[in-house]
Amino acid sequence: MSSIKLKLILYFGCANCYASKAIYKQVLQAKLNELTKEFQGLVELRDKVKQNIKMAEDEQQKKAKKEVEDWVSMVEVVVIEVEELIVEVKLMIKKHHSRRFLSEKDKLEDKLRYVISLKSKGDFEALAEMIRPKRQSDIRVLIEGSTVDKVWRCIQFEENVRIVGLYGMGGVGKTCVLKEIEKKLLDKPNYSSKVIWVEVSKDLENGRIQDQIRKQIGLSDETWNIESPERKASDIFKILSQDKFVLLMDDIWEMIDFHRVGVPFPPNTSNGSKIVFTTRSLEICSLMEADKQFKVGSLANAEAWELFRSMVGDATLESQPEVREVARAMVEECHGLPLALITIGKAMSNEKPSEDEWRNKLQALQRWTSPFSGLDAELRKDVYYSLKLSYDNLQKDIFKSCLLSCCVFPCDYKISKKELIDYWIGEGLLIGRLGAQQSQGYNIIDVLLDACLLEEEEMDYVKFHRLILEMILWITNEVEKEKEKGNSFVCTDAGLTEAPEIENREDVTRVSVMKNQIKKLGKFPSCPRLQTLFLNSNQLEKIDDNIFGSMDHLKVLNLSSNFSLNCLPSGISALVSLQHLDLSRTSIKELPKVLMALVNLRCLNLECTYQLRMIPRQMICNFSKLQVLRLLKCGSSTQAEDSVLYDDGEFLMEELICLKNLIMLSICMTSFQAFQKYWSSHKLQSCTQSLELQSLQHPKSSHKLQSGTQSLELQSLQHPKSFQVEVAYLNNLRTLCISKFKNLEELKIEFGGDVQNIRESRCFPFLEEVDIENCSKLRELTWLILAPNLKRLRISNCIEMEAIINVGKLNEFPETMANLIPLSKLKSLRLDNLPNLKNIYWNALPFRDLIKREIVGCGKLQMPPHELNKMKESENVHQPIIKKASLDPSSSSRFL
Repeated sequence: MSSIKLKLILYFGCANCYASKAIYKQVLQAKLNELTKEFQGLVELRDKVKQNIKMAEDEQQKKAKKEVEDWVSMVEVVVIEVEELIVEVKLMIKKHHSRRFLSEKDKLEDKLRYVISLKSKGDFEALAEMIRPKRQSDIRVLIEGSTVDKVWRCIQFEENVRIVGLYGMGGVGKTCVLKEIEKKLLDKPNYSSKVIWVEVSKDLENGRIQDQIRKQIGLSDETWNIESPERKASDIFKILSQDKFVLLMDDIWEMIDFHRVGVPFPPNTSNGSKIVFTTRSLEICSLMEADKQFKVGSLANAEAWELFRSMVGDATLESQPEVREVARAMVEECHGLPLALITIGKAMSNEKPSEDEWRNKLQALQRWTSPFSGLDAELRKDVYYSLKLSYDNLQKDIFKSCLLSCCVFPCDYKISKKELIDYWIGEGLLIGRLGAQQSQGYNIIDVLLDACLLEEEEMDYVKFHRLILEMILWITNEVEKEKEKGNSFVCTDAGLTEAPEIENREDVTRVSVMKNQIKKLGKFPSCPRLQTLFLNSNQLEKIDDNIFGSMDHLKVLNLSSNFSLNCLPSGISALVSLQHLDLSRTSIKELPKVLMALVNLRCLNLECTYQLRMIPRQMICNFSKLQVLRLLKCGSSTQAEDSVLYDDGEFLMEELICLKNLIMLSICMTSFQAFQKYWSSHKLQSCTQSLELQSLQHPKSSHKLQSGTQSLELQSLQHPKSFQVEVAYLNNLRTLCISKFKNLEELKIEFGGDVQNIRESRCFPFLEEVDIENCSKLRELTWLILAPNLKRLRISNCIEMEAIINVGKLNEFPETMANLIPLSKLKSLRLDNLPNLKNIYWNALPFRDLIKREIVGCGKLQMPPHELNKMKESENVHQPIIKKASLDPSSSSRFL
């Protein structure tokens, strides 16, 4: 049997036993039976309620009451949770696992109490009410409905949820959600809780928070002003500890010490007290110990249009024939941000402008170099200053500098995290010892994500909301011009065919004209202080030799994604200060020898340069300051004899070893001799971020790779049964791709050492993405249970694949491993041409985080109809491609 051994050597510690396995099994089985009985009753009650609702809707033209809809939604959630728990406990009983007895027993008891509570709340006097026309005041509910519903369920039904945090960028509608929650609480008949609203805002002291609470809970103000803060806290605590309350706190910027304020913390779960707050920072949600966190994002197109229409008014929209069309284009320019929609909508509602005036306003919105220039200056400030508060709250100057440097990117443009960090290194923003810059860069990205100034996009990419980028450009060019020591000129995605004219170019330090249609760069405005130039994602074919003559201060040059660019100008040697050069995804055929003049180069990106056949020898080692070198998919199949890539890259390995400052390397190897040299260098292995091994032919051997590698691709290795790659030592592995192994039958995990002392934490803790392609004899991937944080799984052209997780193979794993719920954090799943695949897992899987699924050519895979319908109806899920998958109602337990 041919196999690649993903060799895993792990250690577990033995748990003390305090009762026999027979007792464990008996107690758990009893609890499980009790939960199953109550759960079945809840499901029957849910079905009855839904049936009666449907009857009322069809026959009486009524709609379900809000509290009934909320209850049904809560039951739908708990159905998934209970079914998952039942599977988990049954598997544990079957395997006779005793170590997790107490935790499983507690889970069963908690879920049993919750199920009983839901059953008791499902006895409604009336299920439905007459449908009434939608009023203007209902628009807010429509816009924030889904988030409001989630928070409302936490308040009404989830007893274990004490604190709820709402976070999101400025102007996204968090306060609107909180006000709607307050309205629902106050409108609820016979609601006995105290509903307390506190405006927190930036730099608000505890005393002012206490004063707002005092006024709403009935404390006398006769002696209040002379009392000490401690006495005030005591008075508030006495009242709130006795009564049920819901505390709504808007716009929190830092952790609040509730004990000093006088608020019981955490709230008393026995009487149902809750705290709900809004913030711009995800970190604040953690510091405030939020049991549940909900991100408030931009509005969908339909919701954004409804909000804008409500601000402008139908009379204005109908005043001219084509005004509505222009108005919809305006809405698109706001990118779903309520603050912008409301501000611009109000501005357009003050009068009934002509169609030409509407179009002029739209063009002003679309003019990237002058954002919102068509609007009143005060309105622009309202938008920008609101967003700038998040910028001001960044704790360190380096966070602010890195954010402002991002003004060069277009809105909603996918930015690779690793390339963003390379850019910051090239700009000289990341400082510290060698090797620390990468960690520092990822930390800064996390800070900006937590502050909602940056948005996550897929696995390793981020993007900026348009208004955040406009705010950044406004800060750079107007607010902190002196601190930034220059202006930034940005004209991205504007249809340019030649270099633009630049005003005040003597002060410009950054220029970005990326994502245009520039084919030839024959001239460029002289910017004597220019340090950063982004020309990437154009259609460049030729750059004149004299372009770079006056750019002796240039530090960053990005020419990537110019697919027709096949040569560099000789004048590039003038860039003696250059630190960052990105030539990735171009058709460059050779690196000219004049490039050796760039002795200050720190980052060089040559990834995906498939036409490159000439890198002069001694050039790489000449870049003695080089810290980042990216060579994945670099080089054509034929190399010039004097190229460092000639002879399968053995000369390249020798030059790489000479780079003393190298901290990040991505590289592909196609010869075993080159790999042997690489493997013998601890320095090269320790700084490797991405490694691809392709078509290696080698004698029998085993290779233990170092832990620094984050991405590993194995392709078409010859005689794989004699080749062992000990992947388990790659503690930081994030991406694994295995492809084109025609005879591969098994990816085998080997457990060594004292199995009784293996720890779960030694699995693949950071592995997020797995691609398996063209492995025609591979039948299962059960080892994936060792990747608890897997987010994206793609399997294609594995014609003998029968199951993703094979229950029979679980017996080969230590029992604590076999208990793991696989694929629980999966966000993206693609299965393509797996004609023998029957199931993903032998029992139910929740797939709660799944947002994208594509299933093609899996004729034997049983797919329940309700799962298909759920995927198609969800507005937040990419429409899946599902073809040739059989629909079997009996298989519904496999997909939840």
